[in-house]
Amino acid sequence: MKKFLFIICLILACPIYASAHTTVSDSYPSEGEIITEEIRELKVEFAGAIENQGRLTLVKEQEEIKLDSSVNDKQIIGSLTAPLENGNYLLTWQVASTDGHVLTGDIPFTVNIPNTEIEEEVQDETEQVDKTKENTEENDTAVEEKAEIEAASETVKDNSSLFSTISVIVLVVLLAVGIWILLRKKR
Repeated sequence: MKKFLFIICLILACPIYASAHTTVSDSYPSEGEIITEEIRELKVEFAGAIENQGRLTLVKEQEEIKLDSSVNDKQIIGSLTAPLENGNYLLTWQVASTDGHVLTGDIPFTVNIPNTEIEEEVQDETEQVDKTKENTEENDTAVEEKAEIEAASETVKDNSSLFSTISVIVLVVLLAVGIWILLRKKR
């Protein structure tokens, strides 16, 4: 009976012990997020209170980026001295929960801020290519029309040449038939 009560007390005590650990409730940026505007502050918020010890580490392509970390009640905030460049980042957090256990985690995210100057240049180049395409298409159409006209005139020339040839042949045949008929009557 004593063993049974001990096991029940142990089972009931486990959730209380486990609740001392905290979990991430929110973060900026969130896991897998693609940031499209300038970012100067990173934040990880926890569901429960954390000790006044903690740090954030930011890494881009195996290179650590300097962050100033501070802990406020349930969150840890990292401040950047300069905005982040485009690329893939890994934000690693490490805090101590109120029961003293050290907790860690990673938040991968991407920064993809459109560069307006480059976009304008690409847009200008695209417009120039489109205009060149239109001019080329117009020139191609004009060349095709000219070729069709030349082909039609050649066809007319060929037709008139063919008509002349057929006319000559018909006249020769008629002349031959006429001569044959005249020669036949004389006999």
